[in-house]
Amino acid sequence: MTEYLKTRVSSFDDLIEKGGIEAGNTVLVSGGCGVGKTVFTLQSLYNGALAGEKGMFISLSEDVEKIRANMINNFGWDLASLEEKGLLSLQKVDPFYLAEDVTSLIVNRQKRSSIDRSLFDGHDSLSLVDSRSVKMPFKPDRIVLDSVSTLEAAFTNKDHYRIYIQALVDSLNQHNSLNFLICESEQDPSLYSKTGIEEFLVDGVIVFYNLRKGQVRRRALEILKLRCSDHVKELVSYMITGEGIKIMPGEQVF
Repeated sequence: MTEYLKTRVSSFDDLIEKGGIEAGNTVLVSGGCGVGKTVFTLQSLYNGALAGEKGMFISLSEDVEKIRANMINNFGWDLASLEEKGLLSLQKVDPFYLAEDVTSLIVNRQKRSSIDRSLFDGHDSLSLVDSRSVKMPFKPDRIVLDSVSTLEAAFTNKDHYRIYIQALVDSLNQHNSLNFLICESEQDPSLYSKTGIEEFLVDGVIVFYNLRKGQVRRRALEILKLRCSDHVKELVSYMITGEGIKIMPGEQVF
């Protein structure tokens, strides 16, 4: 029987016919600066933890102590207490060390044979969520990676990044969890990731906009793609409040 995991972010799950996202799916969370991508994913982790579901947040840029402080100061989310209870894990990984290791493996493999999807078999230290860099203290129900844009920037050879991002998505999908990859884009994008490949590899794409009309900006989100279920096809208004993201379906953006 197919399992669907609720995001538990405001009324977002009501926008999806199945009421959640299929376990084992990876979703790209895309948008420009300040639209609430990290807030959305941490709200999902936080509310999931309150419901007894376990979540991991892997940061490739911001220090996790700063994340904890921002979340409790801005929204009252005490992530540290949930970590102590074994329901959350926040970890920082250096993307440049990871890129160096991946590049070395690819170059060595290219000398011997062609590259295929089994490139990282037997190299758990490079799969990120099964690695010596990331501690897996429990079987997670949710995994967040913030962000693939930072990871992409760490690779000097973009072909190596494209090989790796496919292997990473394959690895995430083996965990039977709900996985979010955060990605930076333009405020009104035509591409939803830096390279344009990520949106084709993942099972879903959620785009956050900060739209401007005259001197006014309004926030809206869109479920651009979701393989596991039918969903609302229009822009949906939302706000970032003192309690996190509040979604307002049916309200006009302008």
